[in-house]
Amino acid sequence: MKTLDFIIIGAQKCATTTLFELLRQHPGIAMPIEKELPFFTNEDCGPEAWSAFADQYYGGADGKLWGKASPQYMADEDIPRRMAARMPDTKLIAVLRDPIDRSRSHFRMALRRNTEARSFDEAMIDRLSAEALHSARKGAAPTHTHGYESESDFYLVWSEYGRILESYRQHFAQKQMLVLYTNELEADPQGVLERVLAFLDLSGEFQPRGLGEVMHAGGGGARVPHGLRVWLRERTIISGLWSLLPPQQQGRIRFLYERWNSHKRKDPLPLDASTEQALREHFAEDAKRIEALGISSPPWSADYRAA
Repeated sequence: MKTLDFIIIGAQKCATTTLFELLRQHPGIAMPIEKELPFFTNEDCGPEAWSAFADQYYGGADGKLWGKASPQYMADEDIPRRMAARMPDTKLIAVLRDPIDRSRSHFRMALRRNTEARSFDEAMIDRLSAEALHSARKGAAPTHTHGYESESDFYLVWSEYGRILESYRQHFAQKQMLVLYTNELEADPQGVLERVLAFLDLSGEFQPRGLGEVMHAGGGGARVPHGLRVWLRERTIISGLWSLLPPQQQGRIRFLYERWNSHKRKDPLPLDASTEQALREHFAEDAKRIEALGISSPPWSADYRAA
């Protein structure tokens, strides 16, 4: 049975949605209509499980490259092992962002989802302890099956790209991995897209809709109050109609709703100078791990080391 030709493995809040939305328009690529459909987050990744999952690609997918995007794949150290055992030849694409900016965006999403009540500074101080970091690195990404769960444990460890990519390099060759940076995609979207297509051995001109746009701009505010959303979800008629939709369409609607419901908040999420310094020192060490893998130096690397 055919398996995935490529996977956008993350990281979360780093423009993986933008890349997903661009690539799914390519005539030579087949991707599910829903972006975040974790498969390797489950211990059972065998042929039977994959056969059921692969049904999403049938119908118009013959002769195309199969791909998917799941930012959760840079959130669990067991995933690279599972992935390599089932699909050792797949190509991997990672998109990385300034780690403090990623953590800040993650925090804003928690505010919007009503799973966070602390200040950004308080949350960062709490997550910087050695005990908190160790525990979070061993934790599994929440599934959000019955509503939003807190992801506060992972504000920092999901920004430890070097540590996470080391796990992938234990199972995948360097030539199988393409690492991009969010600021590159923002500054030169056409150039980055061409690099991605070349990596996937796809040639020819391709101008997707929305090139140069941010497909899912994060924000700490919500147009629809969280309480109203919960109230609507608890209505029997609404939940009954919702259950009639196929799971893939439910996921696509959730994504479109999240994109619409998110809007920028004006508060800057202040960070104490001492806390920011501690974060910069923490992520400066992680940047060294990225470079040790033969990956181009992160754009934030020099500034963090000089701090």
